[in-house]
Parts: sequence; C-alpha cells; structure tokens
Amino acid sequence: MELDIPFEKISRAVQGFSGVNRRFDPVGEAAGILVIDDYGHHPEEIKNTLATAKACFDRRVVAVFQPHRYTRTRDRYDEFLTAFNEADLLVVTDIYPASEAPIEGVTAKKLFDGIGACGHKNVYFEPDKNKLVEKLRELCRPGDLVITLGAGDITKVSKQYFAAISEGKE
Repeated sequence: MELDIPFEKISRAVQGFSGVNRRFDPVGEAAGILVIDDYGHHPEEIKNTLATAKACFDRRVVAVFQPHRYTRTRDRYDEFLTAFNEADLLVVTDIYPASEAPIEGVTAKKLFDGIGACGHKNVYFEPDKNKLVEKLRELCRPGDLVITLGAGDITKVSKQYFAAISEGKE
C-alpha cells in the first residue's frame, strides 16, 4: 500500500506465496508427531523459531540442532547456550563443518555441556547423525513437535525420522 500497489494485485501475489524453503517447513505428521525442518543456525534465528513453535502449537517442542561451522560455534558460543530455552527437549549432534577444518577446543560436546550448565534440563548429545532417528524414536511421543535446526545436512534427518514414524517404526 505504501508503494501504491493496488490491493487486488497484492492479494493475488500473496495467494501464490508458498513460503520460504527450509523456514519452518512442515515435513509431515504421523503417529501424532509433527515434524518440521528449519534452516536456523544463528542463535537469534533459533530463539525466534522455537518461540514461534511454542506460541503456535500446544505441543512439547523437541529440537534437534546441528551446529554449522566451527567458527560460528566458537564465535557465537555464549549466545547458543540460552538459544534453546524454548525447547522442551534438545538433541545436539556434531558440527557440520561446511569445508572448515576443526578448531581445537570447539566441539559440539562442549556446546552440549555448556547448554546443560546454563540450566537446560532436558538436553541430549548424539554426535552420530546416523543414530539420530533411533534417538528420536526413543525420546519422542505422540503430541510432540519435532524440529530439526541447522544449515547443514540435518534436513535429511527430518525426512528420515518422518519416514520411520510414517511406517509405524516409532
């Protein structure tokens, strides 16, 4: 309206908008569990995404986080420690390096330990992405909202977990 675009034109454009890929992207719902995938990998994005999940759904929020890059994990470490407070349950997996070499002392385990030390009462560490579906099958229950967070290949886990619960393998 500020740009003097007719309302009818705006309305047609908005009707055709299907959202942004990997931003609160529904994967599906099966066995009473809603699975969502999100690209959020900065602490502020994560806070906003989890706050949205809590505000919009009356469900227990289970976040699965894959830190993205060693440098980001190091540089934003303190911010990450409280970024997951809105998650009822958090699973941290190993860092997705995105072509970076490891940095001594920068690990997902250290991040996991720090999140727990800052008061998150329900945080788990599973460094092996191949074991995340099994971990989620162990931890999740009907009524949960499972959200994968990260800019790496964590998106595959949301699809694998959804496939497993869709097949009745939860």
